[in-house]
Amino acid sequence: MVILAGGGWGMLQAAKIEECYRQMRYLRKLIFRIRSEIRYSRQVLPEAFLHVGSEAQEPYKMWLLSLCERLTKRQGTSLAGIWEEETRTHLPVIGIPMKSAALDGMDALLATVMMPPGVPVATVGIDAAANAGTLAVQILALGDPELAQKLHKSKEEMAQAVREKDRKMQETAAAL
Repeated sequence: MVILAGGGWGMLQAAKIEECYRQMRYLRKLIFRIRSEIRYSRQVLPEAFLHVGSEAQEPYKMWLLSLCERLTKRQGTSLAGIWEEETRTHLPVIGIPMKSAALDGMDALLATVMMPPGVPVATVGIDAAANAGTLAVQILALGDPELAQKLHKSKEEMAQAVREKDRKMQETAAAL
């Protein structure tokens, strides 16, 4: 995935998004491995989670081993209930709609904001990965005073850059 970004802040955000993308690819690989364990090795679900989880990276290792343990002990009402509890996260989700050829990103924007009840998604503008990164940092800064201070400084620098651009536009308009 290639993301073009301007300035150091944009490059930092692009790197964070690239890491999320890498994690999604890894999770997809784990799901395919679980499916293969069940399909071809004829293992029952807890054994498949144990086998794949023992070789997985953190935090997926802990998650898969927890699923295995809960399924073995049958904690929860059903497999669906256990799966729902284990996959539910309390982390915020930030949607970044990307431009498409056909509808110029409006389809992605609508798909991102029209999530069902119980699936909240903070959505930024189309192709606004830098804003998504800023929002993520704002959320993280709530519990990290040092990060909050860096964010405040960064936002002041961004505001100063906007004021400078505005001043130049005003001078250009006045010269016309």
